[in-house]
Amino acid sequence: MSLRRRITLAYGVLLASVLAIALTLAYVLHAEAHDSDVDAALNDIATRATAEVNAQLTDGVALPDVTLLDLHRAIDEPHAAWLVVGANTIAVAGATSDALFALLDAPSVGDGWQTRWTELGRIRTLATPLASSDGRVVIAADLSAIDAANAQLRWAYLFLGLLSVGVGTAVISELASHALRPVAQLTAAASGISASRDFARRVRVVGDPEDELVNLGAAFDEMLASLDDAYQQQQRFLRDVSHELRTPLSVIHGNAQLLVGQEPDREAQRDAASHIVRESERLARLVDKLLVLARADAAQPFAGQAVQLDEVAMETFDELRALAGGRLQVRWIDAVAVSGERDRLKQLIVVLLDNALRYTPAPGRVCLSIRDEGCDAVLRVVDEGIGLPSVPSAQLFERSYRGDAARALDPSGSGLGLAIARWIVLRHDGTIELESNDGPGACAVVRIPRYVASSQGPDRAHRRGTHTVDAVAAYPRRLADPQLHRP
Repeated sequence: MSLRRRITLAYGVLLASVLAIALTLAYVLHAEAHDSDVDAALNDIATRATAEVNAQLTDGVALPDVTLLDLHRAIDEPHAAWLVVGANTIAVAGATSDALFALLDAPSVGDGWQTRWTELGRIRTLATPLASSDGRVVIAADLSAIDAANAQLRWAYLFLGLLSVGVGTAVISELASHALRPVAQLTAAASGISASRDFARRVRVVGDPEDELVNLGAAFDEMLASLDDAYQQQQRFLRDVSHELRTPLSVIHGNAQLLVGQEPDREAQRDAASHIVRESERLARLVDKLLVLARADAAQPFAGQAVQLDEVAMETFDELRALAGGRLQVRWIDAVAVSGERDRLKQLIVVLLDNALRYTPAPGRVCLSIRDEGCDAVLRVVDEGIGLPSVPSAQLFERSYRGDAARALDPSGSGLGLAIARWIVLRHDGTIELESNDGPGACAVVRIPRYVASSQGPDRAHRRGTHTVDAVAAYPRRLADPQLHRP
């Protein structure tokens, strides 16, 4: 059963229950009010008739000669009075010609209030004993007209109730259909996207901004936009990766065919082997980067510990400065510890330095510095390269994104380095930004929260993101190495 039908059924049952209770209560109160009016009238008639008979008896009138001349109060329903002594009826007054009263045996009526049902209708009676004799005054009213009116009222209430339930259910169904229209649109959009994989579609639900379903439609559109972006990135990533893989594989395959050819000369063999080695290394680097991004997508748990960021930076500097040909320099290194994964932090520094060196043509320099800025350890890599393209900063960290200048300078790049760097920084609760220099080049700024040691001795807790400053020995390194200097 659809949600619309369930809502309609639920509210229809609720409406029917409320109307049934309300109309039943109204009918009962109406019927009791009529019966109360009749009872009050009969009680008044009986009081006056009894007083009249007692007055006649006091005046010396014999009981067989007593008469009931006036019932003193007229009511709309047919009514009558009897003076009864034993099994005999002495006097009669009122509407004695009423067909219903012909079925009533006045001497057999018991004292007090009684209701009798006959084939012609209902009779209400009141028998009051006389104070001066053993006689009784019996008063009766024909309630068949009231019962007929009540029956008509019951049918009217039943028709009104059924009409109200029908109209109310139709209105509720229409309101539910209108309210659930965004859900139907979401369902149709989801089905269409599932069938066509077209994440560019939007629901575009229009309505009151405070309506939860309208907000749901807007959130669904935002989700579709995010999925569309992710899907486009994935497609671009697959295209770029397939291109990047195809080139080294083609080179390896062509040179391998050359090596297995008939009697190639030694120089050609060396060139082919050199190409195979170079492209294999490039392929291995690309595969390593893809594996890193695959681990990032898998959301592996963080295994942080105290890491001296300055030591990791100097170790990376020592490994890369020979390859940089004197272009890699250190401006300033403060001794500072962070809570993190040492291998990942080293990979972060390698990525940033490699990118800076790759896109800084000789003799441009690349400078590394680490500063202790209280709550954070700040890593800066400043280069004199080609600078940043005129695109949003977030796009620079997208997988496989490469600017035109970067592609022209280094066609062999994969565009995965900054995406890996961003993942590592976010994994350490840090931030990374790329800034343009006043002159040529760019600056990468990484902020990672400092490591905070627990006060419980050897069992130190690694609290990430805290702003408590841990006392660390001052370090700048001042070495005689001409490539390691303070500006």
